[in-house]
Amino acid sequence: MVKASGLSGKLTSLGFSIGLEVKGVNFYLKLAAKSRNILTKKLFYSLAGEEVVHAQKIDEMYNMIKTGSKGKVSLPKNMPSVEAAIKDFFTRANKTSLKNSAGNTAGYELAMELEKKSYATYRDFSKKASSPEEKKFFEFLMQEEKQHLDAIVNVYRYLTEPGDWMMEEEGKVWNWMNT
Repeated sequence: MVKASGLSGKLTSLGFSIGLEVKGVNFYLKLAAKSRNILTKKLFYSLAGEEVVHAQKIDEMYNMIKTGSKGKVSLPKNMPSVEAAIKDFFTRANKTSLKNSAGNTAGYELAMELEKKSYATYRDFSKKASSPEEKKFFEFLMQEEKQHLDAIVNVYRYLTEPGDWMMEEEGKVWNWMNT
């Protein structure tokens, strides 16, 4: 684990975070390109897009700290969520074709692990933050990774266990998929 203490620690944790997000972008683009299922493609392309925004915000904070700037990094407030992107896609799509071939389920499992590790990393960085702004920033990233994990789990269960998905709590996360 990266030790975050002082200016050097901040830059180390932010540099590590940028690398983590870039890894996520590349990972999700590869999964989307390999998938034959259109819902899976949409999910992974949406996640890649969000990881790009995260990397941009981390880079802004990194440069602000490195240059000693007193500015603040604005956290995205009205950025469409993965859920909103999938919901829009879902309502316009042919539901039968969405369920054709769940596709690369191993990719979903790897994606879930990536999001869990990212969440844990940002949680650790949040605990070691040296300012309220830095703590808030990493808490924002934690929440984003939690939403990504929820999205992946929900679509995975919808594609692989549709009967169970509709009967269990998972279906309540995105209950609009029950239609």
